[in-house]
Amino acid sequence: MFQNNFIKNEVEKIKEELIEIRRRIHENPELSMEEYETSDFIVKKLKEFGLENIEKIGKTGVVALIEGKGERCIGIRADIDALPLSENTKLPFASKKEKVCHACGHDIHITCLLGVAKILNENKDKILGKVKLIFQPAEETGVGAKYMIENKALENPVPEVIFGLHCWPNVEAGKVYHRHGEMSAASDTFKIIIEGKQGHAAHPYKAVDPIMIAGNIIVGIQNIISREVSPLESGVITISTIHGGEVINVIPKTVEIQGSIRTLSNEIREYVHKRLEEVACGIAETYRGKAIVQINKKTPNVVNEEKISNLIEKACKDILGEENYIYNPVPSMGSEDFAYYLQKIPGAMFRLGCGYKDKENYPLHSDMFNANEECITTGVISLLAIVNKLYEE
Repeated sequence: MFQNNFIKNEVEKIKEELIEIRRRIHENPELSMEEYETSDFIVKKLKEFGLENIEKIGKTGVVALIEGKGERCIGIRADIDALPLSENTKLPFASKKEKVCHACGHDIHITCLLGVAKILNENKDKILGKVKLIFQPAEETGVGAKYMIENKALENPVPEVIFGLHCWPNVEAGKVYHRHGEMSAASDTFKIIIEGKQGHAAHPYKAVDPIMIAGNIIVGIQNIISREVSPLESGVITISTIHGGEVINVIPKTVEIQGSIRTLSNEIREYVHKRLEEVACGIAETYRGKAIVQINKKTPNVVNEEKISNLIEKACKDILGEENYIYNPVPSMGSEDFAYYLQKIPGAMFRLGCGYKDKENYPLHSDMFNANEECITTGVISLLAIVNKLYEE
C-alpha cells in the first residue's frame, strides 16, 4: 500500500501541527465520561482533515470510518480521558484545570490517532479496505471500552482486528516496547467491612476490637500472595484505604478496608478472590467479630493475540529499524480496559517510548509526568506501518 519512506515523509510534514494539537489537548484535560470538549475537538479536527463518516458514541466517545477499496476493516483505538491530579510540570502548556491533568499520556494517544486519520484520509484511494478510528472515553475508570462496545462501536462494520498504543516513559522516544501474550494484569477492587462491638478503650475485653481484627486480616491476606501463590505466577493485593474510629478512648464498632487485586491469569484471579473472603471472614470470626467481603470484578487482563502481535513486531522493526524495537520480557501489573475489545475481536497493544535520554523521566500517573513530544511521530509512523502490514497479509 504505502512505502516506508512515503509514510515517514508524510508524518514529518505534519509534525509541528501534531505538536500543536497535543498541547491544545494537554492544556484542556477532562475526567472520565466528562470529555465533552475533548470529544468536540476531535470531531472538529477530523472534519478539518476531510473525514465525513464521523459518529458520536454515547456522551463522549467518537468513531470515524475511513473507507478505502475493499470490505475488510481494521480498528485502531485511542483513549481520551485524564486523571484527577493537579499537574506540577511547570510546562508552558500545562493543564489549565486544577486537579485534572493528562498524567497517563492519553493526549499523546489522541494526537497519534488524529495524525493517522489525516494521512490515511488524504490517501484513502490507496487503502485496501476500511479503517475504523475509535476515540474512547473513561479508560482510567475501566468502563470506557465496555461503554463503547455496548454502544455498537465495533459494529457496522465489524473490525477484523483492533490495535492501539500506550505511552511508556521508561523507554526513550523513537522506540517501541512490545511483548507477545500477556501484557497487563486484570484489575479488581475489594471492600472488607469488619464488624466488632463498641466499647471503652480501657476495657477491650468487654468489646470486640475491629481495628485489631483489621490488622490481622491485613497480614493474613498478604500471606495469600506470599505463601499460596507460586512465585512463578503473578499476583498483587494492595490495601489502599483503611477507616475506623473517631474518638481516642472508644473502640469503634466497625472498620472498613479497601484495596486492589492484580492478577495475570483467570485461575489465580479466582483463587485469590476465594481465599481473600475465606481469610478475612475466618480471622474475623476467630477474634469474635464478623467480616463482610465485597469483591468488584473490573478489567480483565490484556493478552496480545499471537498473529497480530507478531505483525506489530515485523511492522515496527521494518519501518523504525530493529534497534528501535525493544522486546518487553515481562507483563505489567497495571491494567488496561483495551482487554474488553480483545474479548470480542483479535488484537494487540504495544508501548510507545516517550522518555528523554538526558533528563529524569517521571512515571505514568505522576503529577510530574511529561511525555517527550518526539514520540508523536514515532507513534503515527508505527500505527500507519501496522495498517500497511495488516493489509499486505
